[in-house]
Amino acid sequence: MDNITYHSNKISDSSRAALMGQHGCVLWFTGLSGSGKSTVACETEKMLFESGIKTFLLDGDNLRFGLNSDLGFSKEDRDENIRRIAETAKLMAQAGLTVLVSAISPYEKQRERAREIISPAAAFVEVFVDAPAEVCMQRDPKGLYKKALSGEIKEFTGVSSPYEAPECPDLHLETAKSDVYECAKAVFDYHSFLQSADSLMRVLTETAVNAGEKINEIYSRGYSVDYKSDNSPITDADRAADAYINAVLAEKYPDFARLSEESADDPKRRENDFCFIIDPLDGTREFVDRNGEFTVNIGLSHCGRAIAGVVFIPVTGDLYYAFTGRGAYRVSAKNAYTVFCQNDRVFVSDKTDKITVMHSRSSLDEKTKALIEKNRDRISKAIPCGSSIKGCLIAAGKAESYYRFAGTYEWDTCAMQAVAECAGGVFLQCDLTPMRYNRADTFNAKGFVIANMRENIWII
Repeated sequence: MDNITYHSNKISDSSRAALMGQHGCVLWFTGLSGSGKSTVACETEKMLFESGIKTFLLDGDNLRFGLNSDLGFSKEDRDENIRRIAETAKLMAQAGLTVLVSAISPYEKQRERAREIISPAAAFVEVFVDAPAEVCMQRDPKGLYKKALSGEIKEFTGVSSPYEAPECPDLHLETAKSDVYECAKAVFDYHSFLQSADSLMRVLTETAVNAGEKINEIYSRGYSVDYKSDNSPITDADRAADAYINAVLAEKYPDFARLSEESADDPKRRENDFCFIIDPLDGTREFVDRNGEFTVNIGLSHCGRAIAGVVFIPVTGDLYYAFTGRGAYRVSAKNAYTVFCQNDRVFVSDKTDKITVMHSRSSLDEKTKALIEKNRDRISKAIPCGSSIKGCLIAAGKAESYYRFAGTYEWDTCAMQAVAECAGGVFLQCDLTPMRYNRADTFNAKGFVIANMRENIWII
């Protein structure tokens, strides 16, 4: 690799998208043999094509006749099979195509690796095509289960080799309960939503900035401080921003659920695939201390994943926003801006040594102190900061990691996670499992870590 240099194209992804009239996307269909992956993928491609979307279908079986003809079915070969498919899909999505991949991809780590490969360049949608094993065996369209059960086929997924079903797919299709058209329509509709990101992000960024202006007005004229049952502070600014954000989102997106720190929780939100997750004033302690390190956070989750986020810093006017597959961006809200302008895009740094570690200004715990001290030889600076600004600085390449072992809530992290991940970063709970949203229990009991790359996560 020392003799290889990466050459960048002169044509940006946004320019290609403008020429194509669409943004690249990968729809990854996973499931047992006989679950209906290829059937649903073909029907989805037909719907997309007939609506004017430029598509291409990569079928796992077909690729084993060419690109992957040298691979067998060992665990190592299956991993390489998925890696090659993911890299191919990424290139095609970068060209602006909507790529449909139909591949069993039986292991969770395989699919997460595919997401990591593709998501910096295009939206990655994990579609779990789910049918009980007994139904797949009854269908057995290729006669493979019969051969596997008789021992003719070794290492067959669902019989002699495991299938790890997705715990939190972007879309969950149950083909034993819904017909092919219904399943394909669900994928088609979500794809349409992804293509509408520009209008959504215009609304969310404007809403966050306007809420921030209301906060600034109260910040400058004085306010009273009350305390909630958990002894956390709340001010008129929290309430004013909360009322404004919820009113706008209720009007613009009445079909989406909402979860906000300062509003009564409606348990019915969990029945909705989409949920706005709002912290109208993240860092109220910093607001009260008047150090300027507070933000407005508006996140959007879909089926438990953070797919979009806006973080606005009212005092400085810095606005960070992100959308899955479209990247993360930083602008000054004091100036006119256009959403998804490539000149505003931010990326995490590539540093692995002498890194900058962020830590909470108001809630620095002993475990974080010990971790920082233990890794002093790898750290250039340890910087205290309030609210979601820490995650945004990592997204913008100004720092490399942030550990938070103490518990937080969904509204503290959703928007920040979207920004960090869309900038190419890693966001995990402290047990190194994914963070999920729109849960019954909104408390993030396991804490979290943000890093520019996995090499800078030091939790063992």
